[in-house]
Amino acid sequence: MSDTINPSGAPQTPPEAPVNSQIPVAPQHAGAPVAPEVPQAFQAEAPAAEPVAAGQVPPAAGMPGAAPVPPMGQVPPFQGQAPAQQNIPGMPLFQLTGGMKFGWAVVGFFVGPIGILLAWLTNAHNFPEAKSAAVKFSLFGFLAQFLVWILVVGLFGCAACAAVSSIPPHYYY
Repeated sequence: MSDTINPSGAPQTPPEAPVNSQIPVAPQHAGAPVAPEVPQAFQAEAPAAEPVAAGQVPPAAGMPGAAPVPPMGQVPPFQGQAPAQQNIPGMPLFQLTGGMKFGWAVVGFFVGPIGILLAWLTNAHNFPEAKSAAVKFSLFGFLAQFLVWILVVGLFGCAACAAVSSIPPHYYY
């Protein structure tokens, strides 16, 4: 299994704490009310600026919205987009997967209107998008069954008419 945060496999060392990281405490006078102190924001010293070669753009470390630049030799943490909503086992469905949609279409095809009712009843606890998708795809399956039956009956009717009309009107004995 590969490490997604450190793909190089090199061991990482945590950054060292600054030498002067203690917060100064003011002396207290006897009998005076003590006000809670708010710690001051720690500002790290800026590293020495590296010379920039011609044609290179310096990093935008001081720009607002820019990601912090990690120390040399360390891999920055992954800062991708927030994951989309997922279907978690035991929880109501946000949306149906492709296999679920195909499954409801198959149920609608083989069971017919009862499959539509089944999709509606079994997805009552899911989110409205998942429930409507299940009903919609079972309806698509039922409509496909309806179209297949129309084609079968039509082809059988055409074949029967062609067979009957090909018989000669009279027989010679």
